[in-house]
Amino acid sequence: MIVSEQAAYDLLHDLQIEYQRVDHPTITSVKNVPFELPGPQVKNLVLKAKKGKKIYLVILADEKQADLKELAEVLDEKRLSFLSEESLLDLLGTPPGTVTPFALPADKEKQITVVIDGCIDTNDTVGFHPNTNKTTLMIQFNDFIKVLAHMGYDPLFISL
Repeated sequence: MIVSEQAAYDLLHDLQIEYQRVDHPTITSVKNVPFELPGPQVKNLVLKAKKGKKIYLVILADEKQADLKELAEVLDEKRLSFLSEESLLDLLGTPPGTVTPFALPADKEKQITVVIDGCIDTNDTVGFHPNTNKTTLMIQFNDFIKVLAHMGYDPLFISL
């Protein structure tokens, strides 16, 4: 299932969540973005546990490097690795470089655990692509938590 860009707008409208829309050139990585986006930015990583079937959507501040070994320890996993492109497409309907929490409706069986880095300022805005990496929607962090709750996700906050 591919989640549409319009589905992200519909969700925000249904939940009466205000957003700031910023259109921009295509972003596939937060590294070396040649323009400024308003507010703090994050990156979204989809990781899988080496053993078992646990899958994590990890949301980190964009300036942080993901230390998979440390993250595995914090999550009580032996080892973590990035989900393959094929698995990512199957699970979220999105290729690498376009991962966003707005694609979570595609996770029909709720296989994903949402993990949020505790250093992200919960009193500020947070920006996510609306299922296209040519736009970023800035919303209040507490509204993002409402979105997750509406979709049936209770995020795990960790310190990295």
